[in-house]
Amino acid sequence: MNTDEHLEQFYQNVTHMHNSAEGLSCAGKTIVLFRVALECGATELGMVGVLHLISRLITSTLGIMDGGDEPLLEEILDDFETDNKTAH
Repeated sequence: MNTDEHLEQFYQNVTHMHNSAEGLSCAGKTIVLFRVALECGATELGMVGVLHLISRLITSTLGIMDGGDEPLLEEILDDFETDNKTAH
């Protein structure tokens, strides 16, 4: 599997878990998902990097809602991928 396929599978797994978590409000599940994203992302990107990523995703989503093209996941990931970057 390539990166896109792994991410799609992860998305499907999270969606399935979200849908099967009966008894929790949608807002509660959203808060948990954001908390996990913040905690996991901060470990690798730092909190400023995670907040920048969230800002980028919000901007992209607003652009889509306004009729723009959906950005490629790879374009967004390239800005934040840390595996292939040299530490300074």
